[in-house]
Parts: sequence; C-alpha cells; structure tokens
Amino acid sequence: MKRRTWVVVLSVVAAALLIGLGVWGYQEHQMKKAVMISAENHYQQAFHELTYYVDSLEESLGMSLAMQSRETMRPQLVETWRLSALAHAAANELPLTLLPFNRTNEFLSHVGEFTYNTGVKTTNDRPLSKKEYKSLQKLYKESMSIRDGLRDVQAKVMAQHLHWMDVEWVLKGKKENHDNQVVDGMKRINVQATDYTQSFSPENPKNVVLEKKRINPVKGPIVSRQQAVANLKKWMALPRAKIIKINESGKGSNTPAYEITLKDHGRTLNASVTKKGGHVIWFLFERTLRKEHLNLYEASQKSAVFLKRHDLKNMELTKRNKYNGVAVLTYVFRKNNVRVYPASMRIKVALDNGEIIAFDQTDYLFNKYDNVPLKPKLSEREARKKLNSNLKIQEMNLAVFQNPLLKNVLCYEFFATRDHDTYRVMLNADNGDQEKIELLRE
Repeated sequence: MKRRTWVVVLSVVAAALLIGLGVWGYQEHQMKKAVMISAENHYQQAFHELTYYVDSLEESLGMSLAMQSRETMRPQLVETWRLSALAHAAANELPLTLLPFNRTNEFLSHVGEFTYNTGVKTTNDRPLSKKEYKSLQKLYKESMSIRDGLRDVQAKVMAQHLHWMDVEWVLKGKKENHDNQVVDGMKRINVQATDYTQSFSPENPKNVVLEKKRINPVKGPIVSRQQAVANLKKWMALPRAKIIKINESGKGSNTPAYEITLKDHGRTLNASVTKKGGHVIWFLFERTLRKEHLNLYEASQKSAVFLKRHDLKNMELTKRNKYNGVAVLTYVFRKNNVRVYPASMRIKVALDNGEIIAFDQTDYLFNKYDNVPLKPKLSEREARKKLNSNLKIQEMNLAVFQNPLLKNVLCYEFFATRDHDTYRVMLNADNGDQEKIELLRE
C-alpha cells in the first residue's frame, strides 16, 4: 500500500515538474520570439529607410548637375549632405558590419564630404571647377548603380518575405554554405561601388571609422569565454549570476568580443566583453521600472560613484537627459584640461532606486584621438572675434570634436546666449572655421 502511495506521489511530482518545465519553456520561447520580431522589425525599417534615402540622394545629385552657379546649387548640395548622413545612419543599423559593405559606406561618406565642402562649408559663390563638376558626375553615376541594387534587394525582400534575422545568422558563420539572396544582393552592390571610392585615394581619405587600423587597439591578453564571464561577473558584482548564453562576435568584426547573457534574481543582463583584455564594452539590465523617486542630480551622483568604483578617471559630465523613468548621462574624457568628445561614455540610471541599468563605453574604448594636437594655433581672443557679435559668451572650453567629415579636430567650444536662446559653437582652434553650431534646448 505504501509503495503504491509513493508511486502515486512520485507520478504527481513528475507530472508537476513536466508541466512546470513546459510552461517555463513556452514562456522562454515566447520571450525569444518577441525579441526576434522586434529585431526583425528594426532591421526592416532601417533597410527601407536606407533605400529611400539613397533613392532621394541620387535624385538630389542629379538636380545639382543641372544648376549653373554655386549660389543656386548650394541648397541642393546641403540637402544631399543631409541625405547622405541619414543613409549612413540607416546603413549602420543593419547587420552589415560583418559584410564587406565598407565600399558602399565609403561612397556615402564621400558624398557627405564632397557636398559639405562644396555646399555647406564654403562661403564663396564661384562656379564649381571642372574637377569638382567631374567629381559630382561620378558621384551621381555611382549613386544610380547603388540605388538600382538596393531596389532589387528590396523587391526580393518584399516579394519573398525574406528576413534580416536570417541575414545576421548567415553572417555570423552559422550557415556559411547557406544561400541567402539578401547577402548576395548586398555583396553585389558593394562590388559595384568601386570606381569612385578608388579615385579618392590618397589625397581624398577613406572613411576612417570603417578601417581596423584606425581603431584604438585595446590593451591586455586574449581571454577565454570563461575568463570573459568571470570578468563580467566581477565588474558587475554578480558572483552568483547564471550563464544563459555566450556567443562570439561575427567574422570580420572590427572589435572581436563575446556577447554574454546572464540571469540574476530573475533579471536578465546582456553584455559585450572584448576578447582582448576582457574589457566590458556595454551592458544592459532588463527589468520593469517603478515610480520615480530620484531627480537628475541624484542620478548623476549615483553615476559618479559607479565611475569611481570602476576606476574610470578624468570623466566630465556634459549632458543629462530623462526618458521614461531613466536618467541618461553622457560623460567625456578630459585630457590636459581639454574635453575629448570622441572618448565618451553613456550611463543609464533607473530613477526608481538609483540602479545603473545600462552602460556603454564603445566610443571611449575604440575611438582614436591621440593624433590630435591639444595646443591651439589661434588664441582665445582671436577665436572670440570670429563669433557673431550679437552672442553673449557664457562659457568657453577647449574640446576635441569629430566634425561632419568624421575627422577629430581641436576646437574652441563656446556656450553663448542671444535673447532667450542658448547656443553651442565649435570653432576650429587652428583656422577659426565654424565646425558646428547648435541651439540647445532643455
């Protein structure tokens, strides 16, 4: 009788366990499915935006060719410059860093560089030189080729319901022999983008952001998966967190890293750790936010403690924003009393309890800026004379700034007011050129 009772009890326990595992598995599957759908929607939107912007870019370049003077051409060149920046941003949202897509990205950079120099930065109204006009013709011709290639891929994506998540899967080497029409189409577009990009060397530099040799090398020995996880747990002070997943960054990645997912007290932590040195590039806690109890000042105090705990020195808080119960704080590295904006990092603080829920030091780790001289050729007095006389200067700093041509330059950074508006003006500290002006909003 007792034996039968035990059998019944064990059967019930086993059934309960099976049901529990089934429910857990189903919930995990649903969560994974939701993440996949969200990522797929993001990729689809980015690709259609890329196609639209390149289409508009080609039309804008064509219109510029029909204009006579630089004065009439300037608004169109400015519009082309804007479209090239938008296309570049959309392309960077796609999983194409693993593809040899750099020539197309370089083409977009060259469009931006050419139109910025000829339409945005220049102040004279002389006609384009023969060389400039020839360059504009080459850009237009190549834009048509890239536009047609993107349209072809877009048609296949829409007609055959192709998925960008499959593209990412292929590019990460998990299906190396698998045929994928999106990958093949993008490779064809990249091969076509050759003539003009090659003509830019050596006097016309390539897009330095895409070149491995121009990325700041991280320090330290190569670490194993286990060491990377140990470094992450120690850095996050989560010694008992469970490992859910570890992947390596895809082939061809400029920054080889481990993508790690941990679970701790029911919360999920996603992070990226460099293979070399085992440095934490970024992390993100997934959790529900509750009612706010902290303000931005209190959040900045929490982030300052976080920086100190991780021995991240000489970081200056330059920006504070608040979105949906989270404080987003931007810090920049300060070297020899100069703000180095390319070496920045972002920290997100939950305003319900002050927890650091996200951190990203990608720019701080990988942007190269050591080649920028930190001594200005212009004096501060000379730089002030180049500002609009209606502006009242409130603050001045020296700062390394990445200009629209993706070049790091030393600038005088002026914060100035006019009536009720506040402006930030970046003046090149070597020649006084206005690199950037922005209207600051609360």
